[in-house]
Amino acid sequence: INYSLVVIDATSIARQILGVPITNTTMVGALVRATGVVKLESLFEPMSHRFGHLAERNINAMKKAYQETVVKE
Repeated sequence: INYSLVVIDATSIARQILGVPITNTTMVGALVRATGVVKLESLFEPMSHRFGHLAERNINAMKKAYQETVVKE
């Protein structure tokens, strides 16, 4: 069995981009990076639908988390 260690400072990203320490969308970005379960771009439309006028900030938080997630095998 292979394991990976995945690290992300989701709270800092959420505070920086969203202005609150709510990590839901940052953790989605980290999950996508760690697993590749879906393409990150496939989540932009659902995020826009879900968050409305707050979508851009949430998408940016998700993208930043995706980029900053460190995966070690």
